[in-house]
Amino acid sequence: MDVESIHISEQFIEEMVDKVINRLSSKLDELDISLDYIGAILSGQATTDVGVRQKGLGRFATDRAADRTMAKDP
Repeated sequence: MDVESIHISEQFIEEMVDKVINRLSSKLDELDISLDYIGAILSGQATTDVGVRQKGLGRFATDRAADRTMAKDP
């Protein structure tokens, strides 16, 4: 079978691209969850607190205890 004689449809390419994007997205979500756990451990927060706060505030969620400590320091 000659590679040059194979016809690949545009629909096939779109489906393959969609599959790749979905798999990458899934892996990035897994990585994000892992980083949330690491962040929780490093900040002394419960891992559930980090997840809940990020769902409500997104990436703008911060460690409230650290924020208060920084506000007190001159």
